[in-house]
Amino acid sequence: MLNQAVLVRGCWMDFLYFCRAKFAVAVANGTRMPFSSNSIAI
Repeated sequence: MLNQAVLVRGCWMDFLYFCRAKFAVAVANGTRMPFSSNSIAI
C-alpha cells in the first residue's frame, strides 16, 4: 500500500514538472496558452 502511494506521488511530481517545463517554454516563446491563467489562479 505504501509503495503504491510513493509511486503515485512520484508520477504526479513528474507530471507537474513536465507541465511546468512546458509552461516555461511557452512563456519564453511568448505564446499565450488558454489554460495558463487557470493554472496560475489555482
